[in-house]
Amino acid sequence: MAGSAVMYFTHSEMAAAAFTQLGYPVYSMYFNAIAKILGGIAIVAPVPRVLKEWEYAGYLYIMLLALQAVSMTMSGIPWTMFVFIAIWAWAYIAFRKRAV
Repeated sequence: MAGSAVMYFTHSEMAAAAFTQLGYPVYSMYFNAIAKILGGIAIVAPVPRVLKEWEYAGYLYIMLLALQAVSMTMSGIPWTMFVFIAIWAWAYIAFRKRAV
């Protein structure tokens, strides 16, 4: 997630074209990038557990919106999005087991 956020700033023209193709306004790309970076910081920083829970929820929300946008604008089934959601689920389950 943080890697894609960095790409939004470094290759902004390519990312803006992708956001436009998916039907999102270009300005939402920067909000998305900042949210992804802050979420990455929240995962690795020693912050309260509730903040980490919100971060995981935010990442899932971002991925579900991306899944919806990709499935509505691109042909075929977006299998790669399901892979990312599965990785998210694995990380969240590992976080929950460790936190108990």
